[in-house]
Amino acid sequence: VAITDIDGDRMKKAMNELENEFGKDNIRAWLMDVVSEKDIQWVCDNIALEYGGIDILVNSAGLAISKPLTETTTADWDLLYNVLVKSQFLTSKAFTEIIRKQNLGGDIVNIVSKNGLVSGPNNTAYGSAKAAQLHLSRLLAAELGPDKVRVNVVNPDAVISGSKIWEGKWAEGRAKAYGISVEDLPKHYAKRTLLNAIILPEDIAAAVFVFTGGDLAKSTGNIINVDGGVPAAFVR
Repeated sequence: VAITDIDGDRMKKAMNELENEFGKDNIRAWLMDVVSEKDIQWVCDNIALEYGGIDILVNSAGLAISKPLTETTTADWDLLYNVLVKSQFLTSKAFTEIIRKQNLGGDIVNIVSKNGLVSGPNNTAYGSAKAAQLHLSRLLAAELGPDKVRVNVVNPDAVISGSKIWEGKWAEGRAKAYGISVEDLPKHYAKRTLLNAIILPEDIAAAVFVFTGGDLAKSTGNIINVDGGVPAAFVR
């Protein structure tokens, strides 16, 4: 497993946890800015050298900004589209260049959001960027099928545990949009689901494994919602 992050401290912590469980020989980590084509290429080249190739790409970088339309700045818009959409394009492009040389097929799993399917208040930039990620995944599935590369999507919702999302103004923005306090957000998210469930990072990881573990070797262009059951996000 190779992990990347722009935050060196968080990356080191994650690497230590993985090394303790799986051994140092099986884990590599690199600092990487997901909007830097140079960074991405350098990391992909190093992964290929370390492991002899790349088989699975999981695009999970993200951030959230929640503002009304008239308060959303051009800088907000550009940041969201760069980190969410441009990064998915750049990493998928670099991955494809390597995977075609290997001629062994592979997997791309994009971590998107239920907001790619659901319209909500004060969410124009984030929600539309998530929708772009979702459709880019479909386009990649259609284009990379002949290369035996499966491209699928996991749609989380309200994964609060271990997230830096509470450190910015996102929580305030979402609480304002729903007319509740910041403290009530976790309960609000759980109560609106059919299963009354809080979503954890390991729930998202389990969905990624479903797509990449081998049992769905003939599945591409699909979506798994991991949101506790949000009817508005049902794919129809």
